Amino acid sequence: FYLSYRVAKTTMEQEYVWNLIGKKISGESSEGELYELENLLRSNPELHYPMQTIIDLWNPAPIQNQEEVAKAYNRHLDRLREQNIDFGPPVHPFSFHPDKKSTKSSKIKFTGLAFLIILLIAFVFWYPGFYKRSINPTSLDESVQKTSSEISTKSGSKTKVILPDGTLVWINADSKLIYDKNYGNSIREVSLTGEAFFDVVKNKEKPFIIHTGKIEIRVLGTAFNVKSYPGEKTIETSLVRGSIEVTFKDRPSEKVILKPNEKLVVANEYPSALSTNKPSVKKANLPIVQISHLSYYEKLDSTVVETAWVQNKLIFQDESFESLARRLERWYGVTISFKDPEMEELHFTGIFINESILQALNALKVSSNFNFKIEGKNISIFK
Repeated sequence: FYLSYRVAKTTMEQEYVWNLIGKKISGESSEGELYELENLLRSNPELHYPMQTIIDLWNPAPIQNQEEVAKAYNRHLDRLREQNIDFGPPVHPFSFHPDKKSTKSSKIKFTGLAFLIILLIAFVFWYPGFYKRSINPTSLDESVQKTSSEISTKSGSKTKVILPDGTLVWINADSKLIYDKNYGNSIREVSLTGEAFFDVVKNKEKPFIIHTGKIEIRVLGTAFNVKSYPGEKTIETSLVRGSIEVTFKDRPSEKVILKPNEKLVVANEYPSALSTNKPSVKKANLPIVQISHLSYYEKLDSTVVETAWVQNKLIFQDESFESLARRLERWYGVTISFKDPEMEELHFTGIFINESILQALNALKVSSNFNFKIEGKNISIFK
């Protein structure tokens, strides 16, 4: 009886959360409902990823073929019934005639159907995992289970999340952020693979710690960028505001303090002597480290190059084609290969904002002698 009551109660709570999310996406939330949803998301961080996925799937453009919408909805119902889940009766296709008399009612019908589809998608995302978790007796004692929330992005996409303490995180393409469900109770700790910009809420009692690659970053309240992609030669930390403390996982007693407008670059390979323009932090047994100032793109109102991606700007200055190609792959969700290795040594300076991959390559081609071929998401670079 207890298990059945727990499942029923949790189901009602989850349905209420998805109802609030559906209202937010459809623009029908009251101020109070938006405030309530924000609090619920902070206390249930695992909902961030499915909600962001639903927002990405949601297309605000009006759908003209209502019959296709209804058919798609009914197909989802069929899939749920195959799992013995009854979500309701099928929807009958209806005509959409935006004449003067029926425009308002038609929009209401369309909004209602779209709202049902969003709730259905949300339910599909949530239900299977919840169902398996609910019938497992060990789930009754959640205190002994250490669960984590994971937010990831694919190549060609970026996202923004709010952590339970209000810290803002912009996550770049092909990246992953993981944090414990108890984040903020005693410590604020996350793990990062890829690139992210953090605007950390200040809390002297609970330091904010990032684990990434071979370094650990500790802050109280600040704004900074971290770039740590697997397979790349370096890890970069760029500080915009406040201060951060960087330690090395293989030498935890050593640390480097960054000040605003400074960037720390740590080599991922061949640990050796510290290389820096600050003699006070030289250590013979540290990994190769360089501390320098942030770069600015003077042609665009002195935009900071290291954090420009947050503003949807891809800036590169005297960057090799090999390095730029990896960034283009993540930026556009493509794969780039070089047929002629010498093409990798070409260098470019410029900025892309709204350009397509075809426009970007044509722009690069103006300043250097190379050719390219696009086949789907695969791009070949040759002489």
